[in-house]
Amino acid sequence: MSNEQNSKQVIVAAGAGRMGRGIAHIFAFGGYPVTLLDMKERSEGDFVKLSEAARAEIRGNYQLLASMDVLNDAQIEKAMTLISVVPLAKSAAVLAQASAVVEGVPETLEAKESALKLIGEHTQPGVAVLSTTSSMLVTDLQKYISQPERFLNAHFLNPAFLIPLVEISPGSQTDEKIVEEVFTLLKKIGKVPVRCAATPGYIIPRLQSLVMSEACRMVDEGVATAEEIDKAITCGFGPRYATLGMLEFIDFGGLDTHFYASHRLAKSLNSPAHAPPPSVDEMMARGDKGMHAGQGYYDYKNIDIDKYQKEKLSDFVKIFKQLGHIPKPGV
Repeated sequence: MSNEQNSKQVIVAAGAGRMGRGIAHIFAFGGYPVTLLDMKERSEGDFVKLSEAARAEIRGNYQLLASMDVLNDAQIEKAMTLISVVPLAKSAAVLAQASAVVEGVPETLEAKESALKLIGEHTQPGVAVLSTTSSMLVTDLQKYISQPERFLNAHFLNPAFLIPLVEISPGSQTDEKIVEEVFTLLKKIGKVPVRCAATPGYIIPRLQSLVMSEACRMVDEGVATAEEIDKAITCGFGPRYATLGMLEFIDFGGLDTHFYASHRLAKSLNSPAHAPPPSVDEMMARGDKGMHAGQGYYDYKNIDIDKYQKEKLSDFVKIFKQLGHIPKPGV
């Protein structure tokens, strides 16, 4: 979509806190006019303070990116002109003009219910409504908005202005056309949307919770210090999975390696949570052992394995060079 087409669409970020400001940042950065709608009743003086703080925070984040050569001063000024901060008293008029609404109010059911009812009352029919909730299911919130078929969850990872991933969770009533529309919109501003079912924890928080708890447990058990564990993460675990997805890595190393190592670890630690699910046992029985078997979680039958491996190793080198972890030759 051209910038001219973008300018004809108005995104409303409902909620002027940290998440709403991040939403305003990314859409204005992508060339869309954004109305940052305050969802709290305030005095005129308090609203002026909020508006100034919101604009200062957004500008500060743009300036941070400019210091890293992501954009220039002229682009910052252009993006800032696309952002309006509006009080709750003007919500009806603002919402009536919205092409899409992204709700980012505090994580309480009362706040979500109030915001979604207001949004549903004043938006035009068919306008997509996204909730950024990180803790509530789309199926629990869908009942609060008129036309629930145009509603879904869109979990932006913090900092929302920087992390590309957005986890999209449609409800049972969500229209597939709305899902496609949201995917297209997010891709146009450089985001990477992924779809997941309406389940607690989405994808990343669910994985993250297990890893974080295990890291804490290892400190408690005296396995390693916090510093040593974090060094292992930043120099090994983290960069590796920036190159290979978790399931892709299983295929890359061989499902049989994961199968034997995980079963052994589960037994040694007396931890059923470390054992693989029954589906891994079934894949082993079928011989679907990953990349070199031609089939694992992915199908490799028509893939040039040598080329694929070289591309992945090249990505490793780029990441470790950037992090300063490629050893200097000693010869």
